[in-house]
Amino acid sequence: MKSYEYLSSIYDQFMDDYDYQEILDRLEPYLKESGAHVVLDLACGTGTGSVELYNRGYNVSGIDLSEEMLIRAHEKSLEAHAKIKYLQADMRDFQVKTRFDAVISLTDGFNYLLTEEDVRKALGNIAGHLRPEGVLIFDMSTEYKFSEIIGHATFAETDDSAAYIWENYYDENQSMLTFDLTIFEKIPGGDYYNRNFESHVQRAYSPEMMKRLLDEEGYGLVSCFGTEKELEKSDRVFYIAKRI
Repeated sequence: MKSYEYLSSIYDQFMDDYDYQEILDRLEPYLKESGAHVVLDLACGTGTGSVELYNRGYNVSGIDLSEEMLIRAHEKSLEAHAKIKYLQADMRDFQVKTRFDAVISLTDGFNYLLTEEDVRKALGNIAGHLRPEGVLIFDMSTEYKFSEIIGHATFAETDDSAAYIWENYYDENQSMLTFDLTIFEKIPGGDYYNRNFESHVQRAYSPEMMKRLLDEEGYGLVSCFGTEKELEKSDRVFYIAKRI
């Protein structure tokens, strides 16, 4: 089964608590300070962030591993009359000719990198696509979120067209979260639903480890902050780094 094969259809509903506009309001000063204009939205998902960046005046490209997510990103861009180039590729080894002023990756793209070597590959590949002094901005769900907020919890949501059951299992020894999704989609014109299942795995990394990996892969850390004043109690941490 392909990643996001079924989740892509309800992803925007699933992530409706992630306020792209508010988050980019907070992150954009780092883009402006670096003089960024040509931006890569990495692990762009359904393109919500890509369109928001385009509407703010940036030249935007998007990359995601999931074909299904990119189909929805294309549709969203067409609806918004946003001229965004999308490419299906892996963040660890994508290859494009463009050198970007900034690479931004929101909504847990880095959490899908399950080994330290995967993180190194992604950081190294991104560095090769950034201009000197280019900026990398990304966020990650935290160990606190996995262990204290969603680990071993079950969530469910429904509306007129779809429903899902989201079951979480957290392995604190490996900092790995497995979440199983049962997704029900209403068949057009009827009162029946298709039932599909999808499983994902994410890993949490401590800020100390991410700072070390950024340093070792040739980045200078500009800022690191969480959703709370204390990183240890934040459910999400944002990293801003420059290619040295």
